[in-house]
Amino acid sequence: MDKNQTTGFLLLSALLIAYMFFFQPEQPVEDTSVQTDQVEQQAKASQGEKQTTVATVESDSVLQSKFGIFGVMMKGEQKDIVLSNENIEVTFDSKGGRVKNVLLKTYQTYDKKPLNLVNESNYKVEENLPTQFGMIDLNTLYYTAEKSGNNVAMVGRDTEGNEILRRVYTLADQGYVLNYRLELVKAKPYIQGASISYTWHDDMMLVEKDMKTSRQKTTVNYFTKAGDYDYLSMTSTSKEEEAISEPLSWVSAKQKFFNVALITDQQFNAANLIVDMDENDEEIVKSADISFQIPLSNIETANLRYYFGPNDYRVCESVAKGFEDNVYLGWSWTTPLSKYIFIPIFETLEGFGLGYGLIIFIMVVLVKSVLYPLTFNSYKSMAKMRLLKPEMDELKAKYGDDQMKIQQETMSLYQKVGANPLSGCIPMLAQMPFFVALYNFFPNALQLRGQAFLWADDLSSYDSILDLPFSIPAYGDHVSLFTLLWAISMAGYTYFQNQAQVQTNEQMKYISYLSPVFFLFFFNSFAAGLTYYYFVSNCITIVQQLASKRFVNEDKIRKVMDENKKKNANKKAGGFAARLDKAMKEQQKAQQEAKKKGKKED
Repeated sequence: MDKNQTTGFLLLSALLIAYMFFFQPEQPVEDTSVQTDQVEQQAKASQGEKQTTVATVESDSVLQSKFGIFGVMMKGEQKDIVLSNENIEVTFDSKGGRVKNVLLKTYQTYDKKPLNLVNESNYKVEENLPTQFGMIDLNTLYYTAEKSGNNVAMVGRDTEGNEILRRVYTLADQGYVLNYRLELVKAKPYIQGASISYTWHDDMMLVEKDMKTSRQKTTVNYFTKAGDYDYLSMTSTSKEEEAISEPLSWVSAKQKFFNVALITDQQFNAANLIVDMDENDEEIVKSADISFQIPLSNIETANLRYYFGPNDYRVCESVAKGFEDNVYLGWSWTTPLSKYIFIPIFETLEGFGLGYGLIIFIMVVLVKSVLYPLTFNSYKSMAKMRLLKPEMDELKAKYGDDQMKIQQETMSLYQKVGANPLSGCIPMLAQMPFFVALYNFFPNALQLRGQAFLWADDLSSYDSILDLPFSIPAYGDHVSLFTLLWAISMAGYTYFQNQAQVQTNEQMKYISYLSPVFFLFFFNSFAAGLTYYYFVSNCITIVQQLASKRFVNEDKIRKVMDENKKKNANKKAGGFAARLDKAMKEQQKAQQEAKKKGKKED
């Protein structure tokens, strides 16, 4: 370039720089009915300090013209405030005055990472306050945090420093309950509506070993003001939605061992609950969308409180009425067994500082000992049936293909000797509630979570001694040793059972051995604590059967039956036996008449 060109280039460059410096265009601001979007500049935080962000927004006059008294709260500083006790650490954000993160101090995820039950990426809440300026989401406003001990007040102030509203959070020295109080203060005159619209989205993250089992135990629970507990389907793989018209006392987003809930002493109205899941998502168990109305008439006395904690029966029962139902104990007809028998026994054994493998073993021994009289009576009944088999074979030979006559004579024989073919089944049915109660108790016992025993690294989940490189349909991609041991013990139990009872159908004898193989698939993903319990239970049952065989005197039983037979030789059947005999005769008569009618038509 020559001298003139160089001079011109420098002048043009200077003009361009001056234009960019003095006439830089303003950032565009998108208008909204509630609040302007904010362009935030992150301030560089010093080492160990919480990050502080200053938001640049529209001028105070513009904001106040749009949002009135709330306009001044549309801008401010963003920083974190922490409340902590021996159980949880709660982090709040001054932008929104909301819960940002909840860390459970005494629990970890299955892979030993910190268990953040709530974090800002998976937990979002809107609290829309109806005002003359439109709906104001309290969780988007800026507050000044005033912390005192384990109490933090998120205060919104006007330009003169007067309080507009106050959101107060209080955390006790221990426990998982965070108390929340909303004080409307100067905002009251501007409210135009009867309720706050509360909307809550929770992506419940995987914190356990097994995603499939976690999904089967995750849902939304709720408790009505009238005292009724209910929930959305846990096992459904499709979207579940329910609109609740009656007032609620609490709502909970519940996983297998933990839950997040909002509770009130007053009521929540017009609730809508949704649970959904993406089967391909390997991090989010299920997503919950919960919305309801919080009446403003009693907002300052509603005693609102959050629960961020475990599904521990004793902890939950002290939180609110019916809140212990977040601990799944099975069907209502077996729940009392867990509440009043198994939980107290379990807690008593825990008090001795015993390992959980030993505690389960002792519980097996206690349960089998209490139920042994039923087992013994069942064995005696089977002994009677074995002793009657020769006479039953004679009846079959005598009456041939006349099944009705065989049945009548068989029932008559039972009545005369004092035998009841159902007496062997009744003791087994009486034990069923215990079986079902324990089936639900061990997999949902929080105390077993993360507890190792022998080769099992977590008694609340399946024990794997071999991870397969492929998945077998209905079986899974692992081999559970406790399940294998259970299947072997079940085969042993079946063998001794077949020896003890009268087997009228030889094919059924062999089919009974297929049962353990079938349940091997079903039990493979069960909690190790449960399959270990079943294994020990079968072993003790076999020992009890062998003991019963030794103590049951079949000669004595035969002598008693012969005496009864002589005594009742001419005695007519009464009660149930008489009614059964009458029914069988009527059925036989109807069959004979049907045969005669068929022959005439031919």
